[in-house]
Amino acid sequence: MATELKVLNLSNCRSLRRTPDLSTFKSLEILSFEGCWHLEEIHPSIGDIKTLVSLNVGCCKRLKELPAGVGRMEKLRELLLDHTDIQEIPISRGCLTKLETLSASSCRRLAQLLESMGSLVSLTLLDVSGTRIEEFPESIGSMKELRTLDASNCVSLARIPSSIGHLASLQCLLLWGCPSLREIPDSIGNLASLAELHLARTAIAELLESIGNLQKLRILDICRSRVTELPGAIGMLAELQELRASGCKNLKGLPSEIGEPVSLNKLNLDKSGITGLPKSISKLSCVQNPRVRYCQKLREIPEPPSGITTLRITRRSTSLPHLSQLTLLKKLTLCDCPWLEYLPKLPVGLSMLSITRCGKLKAVTDLSNLKHLSELYLEECYELT
Repeated sequence: MATELKVLNLSNCRSLRRTPDLSTFKSLEILSFEGCWHLEEIHPSIGDIKTLVSLNVGCCKRLKELPAGVGRMEKLRELLLDHTDIQEIPISRGCLTKLETLSASSCRRLAQLLESMGSLVSLTLLDVSGTRIEEFPESIGSMKELRTLDASNCVSLARIPSSIGHLASLQCLLLWGCPSLREIPDSIGNLASLAELHLARTAIAELLESIGNLQKLRILDICRSRVTELPGAIGMLAELQELRASGCKNLKGLPSEIGEPVSLNKLNLDKSGITGLPKSISKLSCVQNPRVRYCQKLREIPEPPSGITTLRITRRSTSLPHLSQLTLLKKLTLCDCPWLEYLPKLPVGLSMLSITRCGKLKAVTDLSNLKHLSELYLEECYELT
């Protein structure tokens, strides 16, 4: 029977410490030891299984190494090593050419990726998030089919090779939570298929002009990074939908070209260091809820985008932008505006008005024309009579 068996699932066998000789399983395609917490050793005979397509040793927390034969498998398409104690992924040069998924998330002792990884020419997903790797090998540029590269939460990652620019199929690059990463190579502009670029919580201080070449980029996330300014080339990102820059304390402002990406519908600048916004921001007709909360250095807000439905203003400016022309505005929040004494004319479509901690507010505008107003909040406005 063993010679005909195609699937062997030994998941969550918590008492299993060593596997037996596996050479009799001549037809095995799927082998899982997931959740075998005490598994310490896999018999070298696993390398004799020429038919194996999927190997899962995820959450085998005591497993420190894989037999070398795993790195020579001809038909293996999926290798799952997440949450193991593995220090090295055995890949023989010129082998594992059919591997499509390699996941080694949270392998805390994994500190190096071998140059032989260049053999993984069919790989579409590489997940090394939460590992101790310091850099990627130059050979990563050989993975022409790679679509997702996840290196998030790699606290030691300090270098991305220029060869990454050869990954023509890459759609998602996750580098958030890499505090040692100070720069990305200019070749990143060659990633013609890139749709998501996540650089949050990195030490990156500069985005290069080559980012303007990423014509398919939909999400740019630089939250809590050290970026000081955005390049004008951001205006060339025709398909950009989300710009996340919350917590960027060093970011002083946005380039005037920010009004060019007509698809931009989410803009988050909460808790950033911006001192002002360019007038071109009013062109962002698809942005319905721009977030500029708790921007302590913000002094002036130009005419908001006409398409916004929600607006929250918490700032130290001495004036409010014109609001009555925002015909789609439904919710307006004014919070911590110590200079505000009187409300301007409000848009007639407003359904919620919240005014909090505006200590000098003396009077509220006649609200009789706000036919749709259903929620009104006035809190800690002590001079309101």
